Amino acid sequence: MVEEALFKKSFYAVWQQMLEQATRDVQQLDRRLFNDAALGQHLQRIAKKHDVQIAQFEGEMTAKRRTEQKRRQDMWGDARTVEVTLLEVNIPFVGEAESLRIAPSTMTLLNQRATIGRNSLTIAVADDDRAESEVQDFKNTVEGNLRILRTEYERAKPQMEQTIQRAASQRKAQIDAEDARDKGRSFRIIN
Repeated sequence: MVEEALFKKSFYAVWQQMLEQATRDVQQLDRRLFNDAALGQHLQRIAKKHDVQIAQFEGEMTAKRRTEQKRRQDMWGDARTVEVTLLEVNIPFVGEAESLRIAPSTMTLLNQRATIGRNSLTIAVADDDRAESEVQDFKNTVEGNLRILRTEYERAKPQMEQTIQRAASQRKAQIDAEDARDKGRSFRIIN
């Protein structure tokens, strides 16, 4: 299990990459589609491909107990190896795991690292009296950050369709210009 810090990627940077990829997807459509009545369906398919389901906690949390050796300093500064008991708490979610790596513009910072699985987030906490509150605090903070991210994404979402439509219009204009030039040529263009 690889632990990582959550919410490290910039929403703006990820969003720009998504818009650029959607534009490339439109540009890669077969030129014949731009004179086809079904073009709208192909553009909708591209928009759906780039639709993101922001993660949301759902389901029963479970935990496994494990022990590990840790080097600690005692009050005199001497290093000692001690055995500590940890709980690996598995928090299930629905949605896309990648959304747990994307930071909203405003968020609460987390000190706790986690392992991001396909459908669950796993954190390790000390098996002591504070375990329950640590898990709940972590979960509440992550949920709050995801709520803000979901709001920002919903606000930005219309931009995706506008970008796809603009890319399709530009590609159609390019194809029409090429076709107009091709009509006056003494040779046939094979695409």
